[in-house]
Amino acid sequence: MRVKFWGVRGSIPTPLSTDQLQDKLFRALSAATGLDLSDPAAVRAFIATLPPSVRSVVGGNTTCAEVNSGDDTLIIDCGSGMRALGVSLMGHEFGRGQGTAHIFLTHAHWDHLQGFPFFAPAYIPGNKLIFYAVNHDPQHYLEHQQVAPTYFPITPHEMKADMQFIQLREGETVQIGRTAVSSLALYHPGVAYAYRFDDGESVFVFASDGEYKSLDAASLRKFTDFFANANALLFDCQFSMRDVLLSKADWGHSSAMIGVEIAERAGARKLITTHYDPADTDEQIYSVAEAARRYSQITPTPGRVEVVVGTEGLELFLGPPLGLEVLEDREADIWMLAYAGQLNVATAAAAQYTLVGFLNDAPDRRVILDLTLIAAVDAVGVRALIEAIRAVPGAQLSFVAPAAFVRRALDNSNARQVGALFRSRSHAVAAMVGPAHLHLRDQMLGGYRLGSTIAADEFGAIYSAARRDDAAPLIMQVLGVDVPPVEQQRFVESARAWCHLTHPRLVPGREVVQESGLVAFVGERPAGETWNQWLAQHGGRPDPQSGLRWMREIVEALDHAHRNRVVHGDIRPECFVFNNGHARIARSLLFPRSGALPSAYRSPEQLRGHPPVAASDLFALGVLLYEALTGSHPFAAEVEEQMIAQQLQGAPLSPRIFLPDISAGLERFLLKLLRREPAERFASADDLLDAIDGLLRHP
Repeated sequence: MRVKFWGVRGSIPTPLSTDQLQDKLFRALSAATGLDLSDPAAVRAFIATLPPSVRSVVGGNTTCAEVNSGDDTLIIDCGSGMRALGVSLMGHEFGRGQGTAHIFLTHAHWDHLQGFPFFAPAYIPGNKLIFYAVNHDPQHYLEHQQVAPTYFPITPHEMKADMQFIQLREGETVQIGRTAVSSLALYHPGVAYAYRFDDGESVFVFASDGEYKSLDAASLRKFTDFFANANALLFDCQFSMRDVLLSKADWGHSSAMIGVEIAERAGARKLITTHYDPADTDEQIYSVAEAARRYSQITPTPGRVEVVVGTEGLELFLGPPLGLEVLEDREADIWMLAYAGQLNVATAAAAQYTLVGFLNDAPDRRVILDLTLIAAVDAVGVRALIEAIRAVPGAQLSFVAPAAFVRRALDNSNARQVGALFRSRSHAVAAMVGPAHLHLRDQMLGGYRLGSTIAADEFGAIYSAARRDDAAPLIMQVLGVDVPPVEQQRFVESARAWCHLTHPRLVPGREVVQESGLVAFVGERPAGETWNQWLAQHGGRPDPQSGLRWMREIVEALDHAHRNRVVHGDIRPECFVFNNGHARIARSLLFPRSGALPSAYRSPEQLRGHPPVAASDLFALGVLLYEALTGSHPFAAEVEEQMIAQQLQGAPLSPRIFLPDISAGLERFLLKLLRREPAERFASADDLLDAIDGLLRHP
């Protein structure tokens, strides 16, 4: 079972203040004597050695937690931390309208509900959200805070996800996959409920917002029975012991000391502190936890309970203890090494030693390192991998990391400098040699000799090519044999149609080849400048007039394609070639990919899994023009999940942020191109061309 905390504050969101941040910076820099600040990996490793109260923040969001067991997503409470959880989920099936979440509500106080209106998956049709509350109607819990427009501008009816509401009885058990969820009432104004999650291998108990009026064994028995043998018990620690017993009695909250007492009697292994008072600083919160640890050493069963400070981003992996397991595959064309368990300070040396040996043995020193089964990772573990790769001359390594927290750890340590990062093995294999069934370099296909790989993914590969009797440079896009028949037929029809297009700004197609069970599109590969070289000629950013002239040429070309029922669907910088400042666009990539995220130029409808339409191509052009003029992506974000969430649900950043002197007309033009719904963009290419001509006439 995996548990992640997205909000741990009580009563009200509490952001870190400037004074508190500066105090952390002072303490960190004071300890950095002798550190090489020019080495990012060394800096990350140093940060990992700092005390938690210095290197991290407790976080300012109110209560929200995520529980994963098997394939099921369970959520506890909808505090302000739910917004960030929603952004994370949008990077996966929830962004495509294919996600299901079971949401358990402890009670209806605002600090436990206020994040729901900002939960992006709730706005995506197709997602399924099932809400549970004990002895109350969960629908009423949520809707009373969204009476529009008095309390919130968006009504619940505008959230297009499928929502179901289930009222439970106290003590009733609901089975979700392999996880059994039960409940217990806690003393709190209006009553709050604790939840116990048991998947057969581990138990997590969520017991926020509760006060314990008497600490004798008889009074606590129902709680110790409910908390019994939990691998982790999350416990309300908003007040000190003195506050609970005297000045804040009947406020419905507890203390870390009482938590230790109850956890030890229940046989719980970890006590997770939470629901902190808004007035408490990070330092005070860690001090309270340390005092609780000292207290646990003088109880009748000293050291039985581990006290852990609950923070935003804290992840627990409950169940049998994890080390580092190594799985090797030396039979494939490219050797694969997989790590499972923990990649952290405790296992870093072993991971580094294993990887160095594996790289030295591998043919051509090419290795795919699969981190799919990693449950915990830190900067020290990632640095060990980076040092291992650098220690082997000529090493070629690709990382496979589908989990967002692993990708973040790799990105934060600049691991991309030593190896490309992919979400799946098939992508990694494709990038190195093309899909496993397409080892076609130097082979003949339909009378064409294939050369180097330009790009590859799980759908196929794009090669440089030349005809046996003609040295003219060509490209050949070969479709993978495991592509579904419907997609294969769509590819053939679209590719053949492209070959009949005649616009001078479209790079011509030659033919569609079908031979030996393979299907391929052959197109010309004209010489010329790349997108980045064209930008460089304009000082990195073309002026609006140059950018609009480029766009006008391409819109006319694509309009010709669209009128002939051909939609491009994969427009990106590598499709363009420039001659004498004029652009042409090819059906397939003409140049090796520059490393842009796969979703960067995809329209919202494509990200939701729908086939591209003419408006999708124009959306991609809008992204490219925005990037060219401002130097930034219109949906810029730190991680891919956030970018996808912005494209699907958010609005593009105003270009005025990057170009303060941009004209109002050009700003409106860009933002209209990037509207979320196709119908809200320009109605036709003619309308778009009229808008461009107007901007060219009146800069």
